[in-house]
Parts: sequence; structure tokens; C-alpha cells
Amino acid sequence: MKPRGAHKTIGFAAAGVALVLAGTVIWLVNKPPTADCSAEASADHKVHEIRATKVVVQPWLGAHQVYGIFMVPNRYKQNKNYALTMAVHGFDHHFPVVQRADKLYPDDITAEPGHYVKRVYVPTRVALWSLVTGLFGDLRAPCHWTLVFTEQTP
Repeated sequence: MKPRGAHKTIGFAAAGVALVLAGTVIWLVNKPPTADCSAEASADHKVHEIRATKVVVQPWLGAHQVYGIFMVPNRYKQNKNYALTMAVHGFDHHFPVVQRADKLYPDDITAEPGHYVKRVYVPTRVALWSLVTGLFGDLRAPCHWTLVFTEQTP
């Protein structure tokens, strides 16, 4: 029996580590949400929430590939009396929304009468962090994305 060279042993070890890492990433990407989609209504009458219609979560394709699409009533389109943020269940951070309401996107979602479509982005680094921490399933669930309109006091 011939002894193996050190380079073959290192090669086998590297291949084994690569397979374990690939399997872990596949498991994390396909992991289901950690919380169910219960509808929690806001107790504050000055806060209006809208759930996402569709979410796209593909951070491995680069920037601007993690976003939610919302069907927003027209009354919010030009109204400056509301502060707008977006929240994702499982994250303590509210993401600011700084995008024009009249921008069109080539998505397969068309606005219902009396509504317009709004696309809101989450930073790619947040999506990758959710993958590492096991919250990627929560990020992929549209019911966990909420667009929050808060009435501003004059």
C-alpha cells in the first residue's frame, strides 16, 4: 500500500469542507420561516400597515435583488402627512423608503383600481445576514414584510 501525498490529503479535506459548506448554505436557503404569519393589527390609529404582495429575495444575484412589492392605496401617493418606513418581521430595524411612487417596474403585478404598486428594497447585506442567522425563511415570506405609514403631527 502506497502512502498518499500530503497534497492529496489536503485536496480531499478541502473537497469535504466545500461539500459541508455547500450543504449548509442549501439548508439555510431552504429553511422555513421561524414564525407563522399571524396578522398583528396595530393598536395605534395613526399607524397604517400594508402587507407585501410579493417579495424577491435573491441576494446572490447582486445589489437590488431583495425587495418587496406592495399594493398601496392612492390616498398615500402624494400625501405628505405620513412618514413611510418598511419593517420585516424578525428584524429590529425599520428601513426608510425613499423612492418615488410613480416609478414603473416590469414586474408581473399590476395595480388594482384605486391602488399603485410600490417596490421597497432591503440592503443585500441584511439579506445575507439573515441567511447566516437562520432567518432567511422569514425574509422570503411576504406576510412578514410591512409597509408602515405613520401620521405626522403638524
